[in-house]
Amino acid sequence: MRLQVMSCTDVVLDQEAVHVTVEDPTGSLGIRPGHAPLVTPLVQGIVYVRTGTGSDTYVAVNGGVMVVTPDTIRIASRQAVAGSDLRHLETTVLHQFEAEAEADRTNHTAFEKMRLSFLRRVTDFERSGGRL
Repeated sequence: MRLQVMSCTDVVLDQEAVHVTVEDPTGSLGIRPGHAPLVTPLVQGIVYVRTGTGSDTYVAVNGGVMVVTPDTIRIASRQAVAGSDLRHLETTVLHQFEAEAEADRTNHTAFEKMRLSFLRRVTDFERSGGRL
C-alpha cells in the first residue's frame, strides 16, 4: 500500500509500506494493505512504517489526520519529520521544535513592537486633536 505523509509545507514521506502503526485518541492502531476505509485524527507521536523490504521508517507527527483507503494511507500533519533511526529522529525533532519556538519568540517581539508603535501613533493623533 502507498503511504503519504504531508506537512503544511512538504511531502515528508511517499513510499510503499506493508504495515503502518499510528496513534489516535483511542490508542495504537495497526494498518495493513486492504484495511477498511477509515478517517481518524492523530495525536502527537511516532508513526511506525514497515516497508516491503523489511526496513523500518519512523515519522514524528504533531497530531494530524489520517485517511485510509484499501491501497493508500494519507497523513496530514502540521509538523512531520521522517527518519530511519529513532535516536537521530528525536534529536532532529528537538532541534526543529527549538528553532520554531525561537521563531515564535521573535515573531511575538516584532508583533509587540508594531502594537506599541500603533498605540503611540493613535495617542499622538488624539493629542493633536485628530489632525495629521
